[in-house]
Amino acid sequence: MTLLWQAVHVGIAVLGVAYLAFPARIHAFGFEFLRRSPSEESGASDAPVWLYRGIGALLVFIGVAEFI
Repeated sequence: MTLLWQAVHVGIAVLGVAYLAFPARIHAFGFEFLRRSPSEESGASDAPVWLYRGIGALLVFIGVAEFI
């Protein structure tokens, strides 16, 4: 495995850790289609936060799987 691919996988793992550690902050800057419109704010949901945590777990798995 080349040094470049190792750096890419480390970067993917670090991004995944960021998604796991700060899902609400990432959600604030994340995908527009996952955000609610102001009219839908009455029933707050944690679904987007858990979705970002799932994405983070997947990214960590992808980043670490190359080294196993």
